[in-house]
Amino acid sequence: MGHGQGNRRRNAIAFAVALVLGLAVPPPLALAQSDGGSPPAGDAIVPGAGVPENDADTAETVVVTGMRLKTERLQEIIGDFVRDHGKRAPYSDQIARWDRAVCPQVQNVPADISAFITTRIRAIAQAVGAPTSRASCKTNVDIFFTDQPQRLMDAVADKYPRLLGYHFVHQAKALSQVTRPIQAWYVTSTSNGILTAIDDPYQMSLGGGLGSRLSTGGLRPVLTHVLMVVNTDRILGLKLGAVADYLGVLALAQPKVLGQCGDLPSILDLFAANCADDQKTATLSAADKAYLEGLYSMDPWETGVLQRSSISLHMRQSFGAP
Repeated sequence: MGHGQGNRRRNAIAFAVALVLGLAVPPPLALAQSDGGSPPAGDAIVPGAGVPENDADTAETVVVTGMRLKTERLQEIIGDFVRDHGKRAPYSDQIARWDRAVCPQVQNVPADISAFITTRIRAIAQAVGAPTSRASCKTNVDIFFTDQPQRLMDAVADKYPRLLGYHFVHQAKALSQVTRPIQAWYVTSTSNGILTAIDDPYQMSLGGGLGSRLSTGGLRPVLTHVLMVVNTDRILGLKLGAVADYLGVLALAQPKVLGQCGDLPSILDLFAANCADDQKTATLSAADKAYLEGLYSMDPWETGVLQRSSISLHMRQSFGAP
């Protein structure tokens, strides 16, 4: 193993340790490199670039891309969007969301880019009604930029497999495979309003009361931790705002499907191969914002069917449909 390869492996392991222990890691990889030149025009991501001065103050401004809708199929289209953007929790058909302040931390990029991304994620969370905090908080959304994403995830799978989320031991290797330019892993928990336990197939889940057609007997799923890995080799040339918005949506909700081009525009289509460039949005879309608003205004104790119905209704109303 060469000296450079050894350093990369040590970096990956250091990142995994830092992720769990909350340690600060100096940025040794691609986006931290600098050739001494001035930042490029615009906010495209290139090695050595910071946040341009004219964009530095836009992180707190949530820009939403509008759209035209075909009303005759609106209900079906919204139903598909809600289904694809909300993965069912391990122990129920409900949708998990944050019940405590979203607290992102970005590793391995210059400080101004890290601040831009974390500020943008907090701004989106506040805009859609997700819990936020202006005070210091414990990190629960870890975002790593690296040109060796698989090395990082191999270390996570080996040393800290719980960060991969709900899975059986034999699934860890497949689950830790990096297949996307930006990829997320979610740790979810089940809460009964008093106690909260991480979802684990090898441990008993929390007990609740008697359920019904309308409720789950006092149990609800919640997001506990999100790990996101950004492959720096595959995002070069993209707008920083687009990457930040993509990370923001992934930080606030666990999607069921990625990589498909739906009828409603979504920032999560940014890397969809079957989406034409003119179909993709470079900012949070109106559908993304309406979905997240619906997610964070729904009743967390309702059954999954009622939760999805509530989100769909909010989306229709936000589009001005009956």
